[in-house]
Amino acid sequence: MGRRYSVSTYLRRLSPLQDEFNLTSDVIVGFPTEDERAFANTLRVAGEAGLTKLHVFPYSPRPGTVTAGDDPVPPEQKRSRGARLRAASHEACLTRWRTKIDREDVVLVDRPGRGYGDDYSPWLVGGELPVGALAHVRGAGVSEEGILAA
Repeated sequence: MGRRYSVSTYLRRLSPLQDEFNLTSDVIVGFPTEDERAFANTLRVAGEAGLTKLHVFPYSPRPGTVTAGDDPVPPEQKRSRGARLRAASHEACLTRWRTKIDREDVVLVDRPGRGYGDDYSPWLVGGELPVGALAHVRGAGVSEEGILAA
């Protein structure tokens, strides 16, 4: 896609942040030059970078770009690759959230019963805390939606 940096530069720059931040990224699947090998590399790099939440989008041509008339990856392959990336993202989130069990965090409650910790991990905090509160919590478990506060 014509990035001005290499994968090794990207990984080197993210490496010191992996423990401090819940790293996210937007990922396009089905770019015109993407074959199965390139897609496997995307999965590998996302894992090595410590990315947890991936926002996955299928490639679609845009007028005025170099690839405007080029869309060789079939829609089914885009859907399949997108699903594989979302599954990897989900597993990475669960793995990250599990590191919060028995640890303390400060959560900003952004809606009833929910909020985000200092690394932007989602927490389920119970409905009694007012929106806007900063809650000191301890991880008790993990659900499909986030970390369960004790």
